[in-house]
Amino acid sequence: MHPTTLRRVPWTCEWGRFAVAIEPLTTTDSRVDDVFWACHHPVIAPHLESVVCGECSTCPMWRPAARRAIPDLPA
Repeated sequence: MHPTTLRRVPWTCEWGRFAVAIEPLTTTDSRVDDVFWACHHPVIAPHLESVVCGECSTCPMWRPAARRAIPDLPA
């Protein structure tokens, strides 16, 4: 197996967060209006800041997110 290089994009960054914008339809109903990635770095974006993928490729604060091991599937 060859090691892979992580792309510097929001979903591989320690600070990347997936977010949604909700549109209220009635007092009891709503729907997802949009989905986006946000940066949650404690210094550069402490209150979440939406980002585009290209920003992460040049960000000096980008850090690989912790990766969980995938459990073996039963045979």
